[in-house]
Amino acid sequence: MAIHLRFEGFAGTPEELQRALRSGRIQARELPLLALIDQALEQVAGLELPERGALLPVLAELLERKLRALLKLERPDDDEEAEVEGEALVGLLVELDEVVRFLMERAQARSYVWPVPAASLPRDPRVAPISVAVLYRHARRFLRPASLLPAVERFGVAEAWAWLRRRLTKAGRIWFSHLGLQAWSERAVTFAALLEAVRRGRVRLVQKRPFADLWIELEPEREERSA
Repeated sequence: MAIHLRFEGFAGTPEELQRALRSGRIQARELPLLALIDQALEQVAGLELPERGALLPVLAELLERKLRALLKLERPDDDEEAEVEGEALVGLLVELDEVVRFLMERAQARSYVWPVPAASLPRDPRVAPISVAVLYRHARRFLRPASLLPAVERFGVAEAWAWLRRRLTKAGRIWFSHLGLQAWSERAVTFAALLEAVRRGRVRLVQKRPFADLWIELEPEREERSA
């Protein structure tokens, strides 16, 4: 067992906690988020893993959630936001537990492997030793000039608004964090498209407090007049 979580009414692995949430035995809005993060970080710090670098992306997101909880910048105000925040944290803990288990199993498997030095390659006595400078002088005649061209950006503001408009047409409203944008460039371009849509009266943005998530609502009446 890699990570074990404990709070009032529950004791088990992150996967067991996720199953309890899905079955309704535990409500996500009642989870002690800060305590769960501290327990996971403390247990990972006590493990002797040879390749901790694989944990950095998940640990960085955990630390970000801990900082938000400590500063109380994005504390949910209603049950719906609390449910989303709790389920997202449990999913992150499950991912962390899976990575830790994988590293532990691989370290155990490699402990049975004895390192063997590589065999020396036979040397052809007919080939005389040659320096790198001489080798480069003979090889430069075969070099071809190369130029590096920057990649063309195919996801601009217009494409972002067209994609976002289709999402809003189906859902009517959505959280910005639920759009599924992975890269920072995609988030920046989509946010720029949102600002342009607000300026034109296409959408309405709601933010309950600074640094909180954005609630995006489509303006149907203005959308029809602009069409």
